[in-house]
Amino acid sequence: MRTGNSSRGGWSRLALSLAWLGAVAMAPAAAQSTSDPRSVVGPWVGTYVCAQGLTGLTLSIAEATPTQARALFHFYADPRNPRVPTGCFTMTGQYDPASGRLQLKGGDWLLKPGGYRVVHFDGHVDAEGRRFTGKVSGAPACKQFDLARGPSPAMPPATCAIAMPVAQADLQDAGRLGDALANAGRVDLNILFDFAQATIRPDSVPQLDELGRTLLTPALSARRIGIHGHTDAVGNADANLQLSRQRAAAVAAYLQRAFGIASQRLDVQGFGKTRLKQPGNPGAEANRRVEIVLLE
Repeated sequence: MRTGNSSRGGWSRLALSLAWLGAVAMAPAAAQSTSDPRSVVGPWVGTYVCAQGLTGLTLSIAEATPTQARALFHFYADPRNPRVPTGCFTMTGQYDPASGRLQLKGGDWLLKPGGYRVVHFDGHVDAEGRRFTGKVSGAPACKQFDLARGPSPAMPPATCAIAMPVAQADLQDAGRLGDALANAGRVDLNILFDFAQATIRPDSVPQLDELGRTLLTPALSARRIGIHGHTDAVGNADANLQLSRQRAAAVAAYLQRAFGIASQRLDVQGFGKTRLKQPGNPGAEANRRVEIVLLE
């Protein structure tokens, strides 16, 4: 990805970021729904290889249709190649949901390290909608990329985060969740975990992304939020208490990592089986939840 081109000035980057964000907000909703197994809208995380070597990547896709695709390309150092700098640029292209082929062309820099060039992707999403792999072009020694659904391991710089693309449907979802929090002061999320585990399942990523976007809206960006874990009444009370804390902590860690939510805004607690949502049905799935509470 290296070249001799110089980077843009700060004012140009800011104007471009705001223009990109505005264009996303005014665009129509993407044709795919995230419930579609081959929908590609949302975050993809993994690596790609060019002249600088193995590089970490979070590709945030805002829209993907046969006529238009839009994404934000945020790259950073992988632990196996720690000297890679951080940068981000926009991408546009097209997507064929029938074949799963997604083509993205590098666009405008938002944060450019010296000597780097934008790249282009040409790849396929697997039938389960969990892997996106293919070829990289546009810069010397580029080879392949390999991405999967999941939270980003690297927090985007402010210049990248301000332009983080989201589909119009996601903005509407964030509005609905924000309204629910404002009206009731709390909302239960059905975050999915494997049995007796605190690792967030990929099925829950869209819901967590909706929460993250909600917490960044002007109405809530200064509020403290409680993240309270609950279990059903099956099993040992101490084990349930510990598990509920671990699950709440997993949600908080995702929000910090993927959206830059400050840790001091989050009150992480676990209540085990002491606050059942359905006391008359102690084993009910509804009791196993993560509750989001407005605190201030």
